[in-house]
Amino acid sequence: MEVTPHNDVNMQSIAQILSRFGDTTILVIGDLMLDEYIVGVAQRISPEAPVPVLLRRERRIGPGGAANVAWNVASLGAKVYVAGAVGADDAATELKQLLADLPANIAGVVTDPTRPTTLKTRIIAHQQQVVRIDTEEITPLSDEVSNALLSAVQPLLDDVDAILVSDYAKGVVTESLLATIRDVARRRDILLTAGPKPCNLNAFHEFDFVSFNTTEASEAAMLNHEPVTGYREIGVRLATRLNVRGLVITRGDEGASLFTPTGWLCDIPAYRVTVYDVAGAGDTYLATLTLALATGADFVTAGRIANAAAAAVVRKAGVAPVTIDEIHHVMEHRWL
Repeated sequence: MEVTPHNDVNMQSIAQILSRFGDTTILVIGDLMLDEYIVGVAQRISPEAPVPVLLRRERRIGPGGAANVAWNVASLGAKVYVAGAVGADDAATELKQLLADLPANIAGVVTDPTRPTTLKTRIIAHQQQVVRIDTEEITPLSDEVSNALLSAVQPLLDDVDAILVSDYAKGVVTESLLATIRDVARRRDILLTAGPKPCNLNAFHEFDFVSFNTTEASEAAMLNHEPVTGYREIGVRLATRLNVRGLVITRGDEGASLFTPTGWLCDIPAYRVTVYDVAGAGDTYLATLTLALATGADFVTAGRIANAAAAAVVRKAGVAPVTIDEIHHVMEHRWL
């Protein structure tokens, strides 16, 4: 079936779901990053090389990766615990302060002095990104650090309604870590959601709900080198292979498609909005989907709410979170 934003929406029911976000607690575990923006003006060419000289005017920082997911969860009014690994560096200090200010509980953030905090530095001149500089270590966490992470997470689990794994393939997500997380979630009846990267696909077997973008889904479906035709075949193949309750493929301006292991469930077209920046939209979608499911919303309704959240956030410049009022506005004004 196709679900369109122009169909009648029971806004009273949607409002009830959104109102329960504030009573929900989510543990976000994954690859924490710091986004850094160096903004300036370029007025001349360097005498040393044929490159512009940037006169620095401003530096901005923000949560990235799994930290951006946590930012969205907090912005939607929920209580959020954050777990992951950072280095023993200035970026870690700044990132932990940003998370604490959300506010988020950062008791699950451990320090690994052998690796840097993942840092994405964007150089901006005249409102255009000139270059991005990445500081990162993508090898898997050592057993010692991974065990420390699990130990830090353990006391937080008594209070959570859902565990959201945000995988950016930066070393935190491993099969052994997720096997333990999955076992704990099953024993405690905790909702388990994720945004997997294809390289770690098998680690997400038997999660409750997972979300991919089109590129990730296509890459993941081709890992066994069997040909696939179209997004519906890809979605069914992945949902079956992972044995999840539900799988989403977000498809940009074509909306999102929902699947279960028994087949394609529905397509939810995108809301027609003016798009300024798609950065972070996947994080917003997954955070909102998880919150809606954790409050008891059915898969399709949760998908519709998450679609509206993504529509709201792409209207903003730069990585930014979404609010309940913005979701409500998009869903209420379906003509946008």
